[in-house]
Amino acid sequence: MQFKKLREILKYAYENVSFYHQRFKSVKVKPDDIKSVEDLYRIPILTKSEVQRSFSSLISKRIPIDQCERVETSGSTGIPLTVVAEKEASYISKANELRHYIDNGGSLVKDRFVLLALGRRPEKRTPFGVFLKYLGIFRSIKMCILDPLEDVFDGLVNFKPDVIKAYPSYLLLLAREMGKRGNVIHPRFIWTNGELLDAKSRKLINSAFGTEILDGYGCAEAGYVAWECTEHVGYHINIDTVVTEFVKDDEQVAHGESGEIILTPLWNYAMPLIRYRIDDIGTASNERCPCGRGLPLMKIIEGRSEDFIVLSDGRVISPLVTLAFFQGTEGIAEYKIIQERKDFFVIEIVPKEEYRSNTFSQLRDRFKEGLGEDVTLKIEILNARRYSGKVRRVVSKCLPCERFI
Repeated sequence: MQFKKLREILKYAYENVSFYHQRFKSVKVKPDDIKSVEDLYRIPILTKSEVQRSFSSLISKRIPIDQCERVETSGSTGIPLTVVAEKEASYISKANELRHYIDNGGSLVKDRFVLLALGRRPEKRTPFGVFLKYLGIFRSIKMCILDPLEDVFDGLVNFKPDVIKAYPSYLLLLAREMGKRGNVIHPRFIWTNGELLDAKSRKLINSAFGTEILDGYGCAEAGYVAWECTEHVGYHINIDTVVTEFVKDDEQVAHGESGEIILTPLWNYAMPLIRYRIDDIGTASNERCPCGRGLPLMKIIEGRSEDFIVLSDGRVISPLVTLAFFQGTEGIAEYKIIQERKDFFVIEIVPKEEYRSNTFSQLRDRFKEGLGEDVTLKIEILNARRYSGKVRRVVSKCLPCERFI
């Protein structure tokens, strides 16, 4: 099934996406030359910078862009992107994400579900959706992690969720608050994604909430890629919706060896991403999970792990909060945030050619609004990316992450 879908999207991209028609021709490869997943090495890897530069030429000529949904990536690697997908494709992506939830015992009918996310925009509900909620079905709410931590905590206490979906770093802040107030939030399980979940953070969160974390791995560009089951042997790869490669020195590594994670989503024809470098490190596993599922396993070695921000008034801020400061800000190709002191930040920026004159003043306003008026910012303009390999997007020199809990 996976290879059939791969052949279809390769052929479609070659015939309908100018970027790939030129790329395939440049390496003298045609879709029919790819006889297996192992043959993908013949197609060059796609980088985030290329997606930024070649956005228009990556869009299919057969799909009107005004009929697509635009999604801004989180910029968690310091390179913000915009991707588009047909509405039907986005439904496939969302249904794929539900696999993790349903397969681990989640119930769309009974569970009280909370999503802790960055956006404040209210969720759109159809009249049918409102009716289902009235009947007690799909009882889900969204809370914004930009709101004061105490308000979010009180909201969780009042809602009494069965399931919480959140970023690990924000759950660590809730665990810290739980230590002050006592264990008053009792979800059946917690669903994490978006950041690296290390063993120490997992233990702290599990202990604070008295429950079990089930971690997922994915991104806006490729959708949900892999997920844990209750056996915690590894992450089950959704091979029917994405091709996942593990590459080192332009060659696919053997089972048990670590390599760069390269993704080819199989569901988005509006903007195909073929052999897309996600900037994470993982390992392909040939272990068999005791759960009996047939999906292959992977293990994540290195991912999106950042420092917490500690302010002069004693507040500890999740690094994810800073993503909101950059969302919708045009003209930034790459960025990195360095906290030199509790009231002083350096923001390193690689601008795009078309950046606007008010971009930096807009950033200053957002940082001060989110972190406090006493915060001083220094913006440094870089002509080109000077980093190599995996880079932490938020670096704090004030307080190591492991000491604030």
